[in-house]
Parts: sequence; structure tokens; C-alpha cells
Amino acid sequence: MKNTPLCVRGLVMAAATFSLLFVVSCKPDSKTKSGNTSGVVGDTVNIRMDAAANTFNPYLPATGYARYVSMRIFQTLGETNPQTLKLEPLMIKAIPAKREVKEGPYAGTLAYDFEILDEAKWDNGSPITGNDVAFSLKIIFHPDLPTGIYRGFFEYLKGLEVDPANPKKFTAYFKQYYMIMLESMCGVPIYPAYNYDSKNLLANIPLSDFLDESKSGQIKSNPSSQAFAKEFLESRFANDKNFISGSGPYRLESSDGEQGTILSKKENWWGDAAASKNPLLAAYPAKLIYKILLDDAATENYLKTGAIDVATNISPTKFLEMRDNPALNEKYDFKTYGATQYTRWAFNMRSPKLSDKRVRQALAHVVDYDYLVNSVMQGLAQRIVGPVSPAKSFYAKDLPLYDYNIEKAKALLAEAGWKDTNGNGIADKMINGKRVEMTLDLFAATKAKVNEIACGSIQETAQRAGIKINVFGMDIDRIRTETAKGKFETALLGVALDPGWVELYQSFHSASLPPNGDNRTGFTQADSVIVAIRTTEDENVRGNLYLKAQAIIHEEVPEVYLYAALQRVVVAKKFDYVLTANRPGYYEQMFKLKQNQ
Repeated sequence: MKNTPLCVRGLVMAAATFSLLFVVSCKPDSKTKSGNTSGVVGDTVNIRMDAAANTFNPYLPATGYARYVSMRIFQTLGETNPQTLKLEPLMIKAIPAKREVKEGPYAGTLAYDFEILDEAKWDNGSPITGNDVAFSLKIIFHPDLPTGIYRGFFEYLKGLEVDPANPKKFTAYFKQYYMIMLESMCGVPIYPAYNYDSKNLLANIPLSDFLDESKSGQIKSNPSSQAFAKEFLESRFANDKNFISGSGPYRLESSDGEQGTILSKKENWWGDAAASKNPLLAAYPAKLIYKILLDDAATENYLKTGAIDVATNISPTKFLEMRDNPALNEKYDFKTYGATQYTRWAFNMRSPKLSDKRVRQALAHVVDYDYLVNSVMQGLAQRIVGPVSPAKSFYAKDLPLYDYNIEKAKALLAEAGWKDTNGNGIADKMINGKRVEMTLDLFAATKAKVNEIACGSIQETAQRAGIKINVFGMDIDRIRTETAKGKFETALLGVALDPGWVELYQSFHSASLPPNGDNRTGFTQADSVIVAIRTTEDENVRGNLYLKAQAIIHEEVPEVYLYAALQRVVVAKKFDYVLTANRPGYYEQMFKLKQNQ
């Protein structure tokens, strides 16, 4: 999943969504698998998922599904309010204000002073302190760990000081202004050092060494650092319930990738005592059961029997069909929200076939967008011009949408030197003395019906322009892995739309080419503008820079924006539930069984 709010529902998903990858959902045959087939009992909430959670270590590469579940185990300093989508305190007493440092070793920097809640503690009863925050940052900056995608959010972090008199207090220092430096700090998943570094392997290496790029080699050669990285990557910290530990309200009870995941509420969880002052700490259900239901038919059957309470990622056709079913309407509400993600046709610009922007523009003109939006998505989607939500003031609404225009596509291909010279219906070109045909591979999760139909449509219309598309159906993990390695030509991918300031750096800056970030297409044409966006404090100036960046992306076409789907949520009426325009669309820990149930 590329990516997104910057707190619990944001930075914790950075390997998948902050413009993070959220591969379009997989939907195999008509099989059903679940961790618990019983209906709702007491305050248990049953959540439908259409792919397995594969790891419960948010700092390691994982699918969005795993990160959604992990949010209930791990916490961050701040959280996104589900209704306002604004940053609010979670583990801290207040959202700090920015201050300029006038003197001392950090003179000239910008600082934020944090204080962790007195009640906040780990499962072993020890207090959560600034030292745990420092430890978590060491994980992010460890050169031997696959956490590069997080580092872009802390490029300007200068240091962190923990108050020796009260370790609940700490200060984060930044070299210069960065538009989401506060949100980034508030979005760090905090890990207990006593559990993830029980041998104190990193205790004697200061955070300042990790922040100093010149000391990267020194850290990599440090035996203690090497030993920590080796242990941290062990499977026990990814899926063993005896070793997965966070400060959140739930613990991992069981997980089987093919069967589902069960989380159980902790006894005497620290947040219960503070929830009266901060509703974001509310955690009502005794159990959260994530059931793997691989297709719409299975999901509908479970809804009919009341065996699931909340479901998303249902195809538009089935969603509308069920919404019109009186029996289901008695038990469930059917909600739609504005676009929270978009589906893109991404291009590997490093491929000789795709290196010319005229070819990529031609591909943008072979898509029958009206068919995708009105037929495939049943009108539950909208067109967008770029990677910014149309609800934003800095959305480039004046850019023209690419239209379905086969003749224009042919003309652009011809300008780029691609013509059908042998009469086989496929455009070709001499490259390095060899005739190459315009045949492109398309990776997609075609077991999802909407993806299968979309790919078929693209395949058919592209053929009319002399472009042959070979569709390769793959599961989410493989698409994510292959595109991250750059081993693809084109791919159908989904991306979360950020409800806050959009951080283009992770997906569109040259410094974020994998493994350092999520720039899978190899787009590098807007580096200076993207840096200016993230470091400009004047919001009006920043808005104009966003428009400029979107114009460059629109011209260069590293990806084609097929549509932005409306979020579709089915939720049981028996709960006082909390839904949100933020992904995945619900805050399941806040569901409360109504008293008359």
C-alpha cells in the first residue's frame, strides 16, 4: 500500500502509502477463508479483509493490510482525528508549537518540545519515554535495515534531546523548515527498546551517529549494530505473538496468513485511564477479528449471516446491488466517501520503449476513461489530473484531463519514431540497430474483477493505436516487490490520496528511487520544485509550487491517472461506529456495541 495522513494512519504506512504504494486489491476465485466463522459475540468486531496481513513489524516492507492491523498494536505520538482529519495528541499531552532555538549547541535550528502522557507505559509496566522515541529513530536510520522509505521524512532532523530530569520530555531539532516535520515526528511508530533490543546492542550508539551520514560506514561495521539488524529482521519480530509488542490497546492473539488475524484487548491497558480526556485513546471491543474473504460472493454471504461487521473494497457493482437489498439494509449501513485513493497505470521510464514522453502521452490517450468510471466503477469514481486530491486548494484543476483519442495516440507515437513498418498492426522502431515492437507488459492484480476488466479495456483500446499489451496477473506482494526492483514495464497500482499536505518527495524525487523511497517509475524531472514545496513555509507560495509540480508530472506522464474511486464502506448498524474519509475508512477500535443489542 504508496502511503496519507502522517500519524497512525500515515507514517506507519510509509512503506506502502504517504503517497505510499497501495497495490490494488487481490481477489482470487470464489474461495473463503477466515480465522473465525462465528457471528458477532459481545463486543467483538469482525472486519473483512481481501488479502492477508503478512507481517506485524511496521518498519519492515509489508502490504497495506498488514499495516492496518498493526496500527492497533503500535502507537504514535499523534493521531489523525477521523472526522476533522487534523493532527491531535495521542501519546503526548499536547501538539507542540514550533520554536526557534537562539542559543546552545542547536542554535539556529527549529525545535518542538514534546511530553509523553504520564499514564503511557509498556506491557511490562515501564514508562514510555523519549528514549523509546530515540530508539525508534535509530531503527529508521539504521543503514542495514530496509527502512529507507521512512528516512525521507526526517532528512532535516538534526537531533533529539531527552530531558534527564524527566525522560517523558524530549525535544526534536530540525536543521530547517520542513512542511510536515511535526507530523513526521508525531507519526513515528514507537517501539519498546527493552523488547526489540533486549541485549542493548544500540544503547551505546548515540542517535546523533545514525543521523550523521558520514558515520554510516562506521555503524555498518559495528558488530553490535550488525547483530541488532540481524535480530530485528528475524521472523519472530514479524509474526510471533510472543515477541510482537507495542503500546497500543491490542495484542496479537493469532495470525495465519491464509486464515486471518485475531487481536485481543489487553487487560489493564494504560490508555483506558486516559481515554476520558482523549477520545482518540478509546478502544472498546474485546476482540478484533480480521477475516480473509477473497471475493464479493463470500463477503456477501458473511454479511447476510452477520458474520462480519465492516467491509470495504467491495466492487462497485456488488456494493450497489447489496445496498438495494432490503434484508441487508436492515442490518447494515452503506456509506460512500470522497476519493481517498487513485488507480494509476505506472510506467517504468527507464525502459527504452518508455523513455520518450511522447510515448507515455500516447498511452495516456489510449484509455477509455468514461468506460472505466461509468461502467467498471459504476459511477463511484472520478477523474483526476495528478497525485493530489481534487478537494485540495492546490489541486491543478485547470490542467486538461487526457482524453480517449486513438488518432492523437497514433500521432504521438509517430512523432517519437514508432510506426508499423511491417504491417502486423504493431508500431515498431529501430533501437540500437534492432527493430523493436511496441509490446508492453502490464502487471496487475487481475483476480480483482475491476482490475481484470480495466486491463482488458486498456489491452483492447491500446491495440487500436498499434500498442500490444500483455497482461500478467500477479498477487499484491509480487507486484510490490517487482516494481520496487524496477523489474517491470507497466503496472496497475493504487495510491492513497493524502488528506493533508501531499509529500511528493517519496514517489517523485530522484532521492527516493528504491530502495531509498517509493519512486518506482524513475521520474526525476521535478526534483527542485518538490524540494521547494517541502521547505517553503509560505502556504500560498507552496500552493503555486504544487501547481507547477503537477504540471510537470502531467506533461511527463510517469503514470496515467485512471480514476479515483470513492471509498465504499459497509458497516453493521448494531454498533455506534466511527467511519472516516481516511483509509481504510473505519476506526474499528472505536466501535461500541449499542446498549439495546
